[in-house]
Amino acid sequence: MTFQAPEVSKRHRNRAAYAAFTEHIERLCRTDPGARAALRAGLRRDLDHPRTRPMHRLLTPRLPQGCDDKTAQAHYTVASLIAAQPRHAFTPDPDDDQEFDENTADEQEAEKKQVRQDGAPDEKAPMPEPAPYGSSFGATLGQAVIAKGASMRLSAAESRINLLTRQSLRGIHLHLPGAVNQVRTTGALIDWGQLLADLVDWPYQSGRISRRWLQDFYRITARADQD
Repeated sequence: MTFQAPEVSKRHRNRAAYAAFTEHIERLCRTDPGARAALRAGLRRDLDHPRTRPMHRLLTPRLPQGCDDKTAQAHYTVASLIAAQPRHAFTPDPDDDQEFDENTADEQEAEKKQVRQDGAPDEKAPMPEPAPYGSSFGATLGQAVIAKGASMRLSAAESRINLLTRQSLRGIHLHLPGAVNQVRTTGALIDWGQLLADLVDWPYQSGRISRRWLQDFYRITARADQD
């Protein structure tokens, strides 16, 4: 199966780029309310809609070089979905920087000392392969069902996942905001980078992506039933 290695490697590189993009958008929304408002205004809009014009300045430098309109639309949609989160989702933790500066450096130095004491790791030992995919939106819906407290009803989540996985490219961009709003109330986490990857690939691999979403959803909800 070595012929799959280049594809997997490319997928990992793309995931890293998509994660960097979504992290930048989250940071931008946290630090610039005006930018957040401009990105939020593009929800359910196509690239040529007048409401998306302010987004071009914010997103164009972050798009993959030479990307087509479908790839650009995926980035615009995910940026809008991130920006449409409630304001408290972007509230920074004032202790984060201090904890990193004082504690993380000490932990890293301790790890280095331990390596020196124990000896260098075996360079010939195989490194674990990273997972080819992140957490799918189907998994997010599954987590929303089993979340304690404000969980989604299984029937509502199942209707939503079946609706999403039947959509055309235009349809998935239109229906995702409603689904995202549903899962937000449950506290289920969305892997924005993986969602971006799936939207980029939707025009060409919607069947495979839909199958993975459905399998992840039913795997999680079935496990909850067994518990």
